[in-house]
Amino acid sequence: MDIIVEMDSVNAVNLILSNDLNICHPMAGLVSSCKRLLRQIPKCFLHHIYREKNAVADRLAAWSHDIDLGCWFLEDNPTWLGPLLLDDSIGVTKTRIISSV
Repeated sequence: MDIIVEMDSVNAVNLILSNDLNICHPMAGLVSSCKRLLRQIPKCFLHHIYREKNAVADRLAAWSHDIDLGCWFLEDNPTWLGPLLLDDSIGVTKTRIISSV
């Protein structure tokens, strides 16, 4: 089975995929752990995705800042997630505003 890991941080993706991580980098420990986990999965692909492309993951990440620390299991989808699940599943496009500095 193939596993696709999508991240909205291009910097994180680049660090994890890099072969020359500096051990003094502030995220070296976390990046090394991610690399180790990815090596344990035979067919695992990691790539960047804009947060607008996966609104469900973005909203869940934002929600995680408002809950207590610990391990959470969602047996049912929160009602506020329903419209985003539908949009993501049918590929609704969203506008991305960028600055031209």
